[in-house]
Amino acid sequence: MKHYAAAVTAFVIWGFFAIPLRALAHYSSGEILYFRILFSTVILAVILLFRRREIGADWRQVRALTVSGRRTMLLLTFSGGVLLTLNWLTFIYIVNQINVKTASFSYLICPVITAVLGYALLRESLSRIQWVAVALCAVSCIMMGLNSRMELAYSFLTAFTYALYLISQRRNQGFDRILVLAAQVSFALVILSVAFPLLVDALPVEGRFYTLILIVALFFTVLPLFLNLFALNSLNSATIGILMYLNPLINFTVAFVVYDEKISALQLVGYVIILGALLLFNLNNLRRLRASVATSAS
Repeated sequence: MKHYAAAVTAFVIWGFFAIPLRALAHYSSGEILYFRILFSTVILAVILLFRRREIGADWRQVRALTVSGRRTMLLLTFSGGVLLTLNWLTFIYIVNQINVKTASFSYLICPVITAVLGYALLRESLSRIQWVAVALCAVSCIMMGLNSRMELAYSFLTAFTYALYLISQRRNQGFDRILVLAAQVSFALVILSVAFPLLVDALPVEGRFYTLILIVALFFTVLPLFLNLFALNSLNSATIGILMYLNPLINFTVAFVVYDEKISALQLVGYVIILGALLLFNLNNLRRLRASVATSAS
């Protein structure tokens, strides 16, 4: 049960991520992104000091790869860093410049987009009922687009970049996840440092800014990632995929309760359709989750 608790805790934490981001709303998205990645890199570097065994094992594995295999591994790792950076940037921008419910919608459709990309790029199979769910998801997106094309575009961009990141990392197997994440974040930091003048107009001097960025990096980036990785040691990806929906559901609650955001009748119908699609899409996973929980409890 501790693995379930770790997964639930990770997604609950991410569900409240909009609150510290909104507290930084008067700073640009580029500034927030740069210092989030900078602080996350430092925290991960400290963690790596205690993972020397994993570093040694991964280094031996890299040396054992063929030249082609090593090139593929580096391409997947560093392209993952680019995708993760784009995803974080768009999410920050949506939360602070558009609205929280749009950011939430992106992570509702993300698992479906991931599955479709898995079918197209990795030849993963989808059942008929899942294709019906994909069609319903498309209908929901069309309805969202009729309400606001801009909101749909940003939702899709955020969902697509994270889905593509997940697909790319499925092929990048066999290495310690924390080491891969540290490499990706460090690579992102190098790229953003080159673009620093475009991202940061003036270096923030308020202590409150750096305190909030530290909270974002430690408690909303590194900690939930650790919990998620710990959960994956015991839980399968299907179970994690179901629990992942805690994140956007809490995000929606925050949007409506904390920030008093409104939805149109068209959006409401779209949300109902997407929830129905997600239930259909995850029908088998829900059955497995129920059986798994029952087994763990007994």
